[in-house]
Amino acid sequence: MATVSDFKRQYTKAIQEGYAAIFAGAGLSRPSGFVNWKDLLRELAEEIRLDVDKESDLVEVAQYYCNEKRGRSDLNDKILNRFIIESQENSSVNLLAEMPIQTYWTTNYDHLLEDTLKKHGKRIDVKIAPQTLSTTLAESDAIVYKMHGDCLDPSTCVITKDDYELYNETRQLFTTALQGDLVSKTFLFIGFSFEDPNLKYILSRIRNLLDTNRRRHYCLLEKIKKADYDNLDQFYYDSNKQELRIHDLMRYGIEAVLIDDYNQIPDILADIQRATKCNSIFISGAAHEYGSAWEKTAPQFIRNLVRELYREHYKIITGHARGIGSYVISSVVEECQNNVSKLEKHLMIKAFPYEDKGRNDYQKLVTTYREGIFKNAGIAIFMFGNKISDEGVILTDGVYQEFEIAKKFNAYIIPIGSTGYMAKKIWDEISLNIDSYPYLKAEESVLRESIEPEKVIHSILQILARIQKDF
Repeated sequence: MATVSDFKRQYTKAIQEGYAAIFAGAGLSRPSGFVNWKDLLRELAEEIRLDVDKESDLVEVAQYYCNEKRGRSDLNDKILNRFIIESQENSSVNLLAEMPIQTYWTTNYDHLLEDTLKKHGKRIDVKIAPQTLSTTLAESDAIVYKMHGDCLDPSTCVITKDDYELYNETRQLFTTALQGDLVSKTFLFIGFSFEDPNLKYILSRIRNLLDTNRRRHYCLLEKIKKADYDNLDQFYYDSNKQELRIHDLMRYGIEAVLIDDYNQIPDILADIQRATKCNSIFISGAAHEYGSAWEKTAPQFIRNLVRELYREHYKIITGHARGIGSYVISSVVEECQNNVSKLEKHLMIKAFPYEDKGRNDYQKLVTTYREGIFKNAGIAIFMFGNKISDEGVILTDGVYQEFEIAKKFNAYIIPIGSTGYMAKKIWDEISLNIDSYPYLKAEESVLRESIEPEKVIHSILQILARIQKDF
């Protein structure tokens, strides 16, 4: 069994390195207004004089209904009408959609996953039928495998015992694709409970697919709590059963992560989202001049800082601003030694493409562009921050806007106040509320006053190490 902190650390690594996947169950869609299995089958069960609250195998209930009705047309109508609704905002799905996760598997019939991913500007390749697995959507950002069908074609939805028993005949390609992903990716099973009728079928399929070649996966489970029980004997029984089930999940390579309440899931995902971006650092600043203290050392300081960040495997993002961007870019290029794949992995250039400042929407365009930077960057380093104007050298308001956006996106902020100009203004503002930036405390004096390049670089690396370890 994994602790929440262990899970967050391991799954963050999987996302950063590109081998994370999601397996979504009905519980993920429920906060958006979609029905669960019991609600879906309740009225149908009553027609055949069954009570879904007394039944443990709802797949069997669906099969009984089709047997008695000599077909599944009524069941198809129920699926179509219960899932064609306008979904409500879902914080967990929004957080997942913001992360660079490329593989999603789901047993849900609704469109919540794909619709939310599209809202976040992602191009989605949706796989519903086996024949769609052989086609590839060009330049897609994510693949959504709907292994149990889609509500718009309810006749093909996997819901009855017949459907499950015939699955490997009718949807063999899904089984093959799932096998490949289970071997090569780390899954988070989310929205599943032990009461979910799909879970045991999925687990048995995993067991049969992988045998001993199992990879570590994770499942978020709500802990059995004594406060929820009037009968202590029942609590001890259910608690013991949960522990036995957790041990059983290990047969499938799934480590249970116990949480106190499923309402914790959005906070856990938010922590993962923030941590995922912490391997990308945005260097904010502009310099028409460096000031007397840094005039001779600033270019080499920037180069050396970027070189150390590269060697610590960070991705560096630059806006290519005057006096800063060219040194950032040349340093990464030099370290990569013309290796294009390394260059793409370690450098992102976000130079502003908008030149027509007379446009009415210019400020909105620039703000949106800057916000796009922080969809990738989890850490921002601020240095210098000045530009030339008709009045001479002034502070760069764009650097301050990037500071405001960094706060909005909950990024870790490292202002090098000793470089002066806008960076000093940002440092002065942060120092008044330093308790909100605990990762900076041990390096306060260096950030505030040191003009020794190597000392400043060492402090920044210490701060970054602290962020990765403790925050």
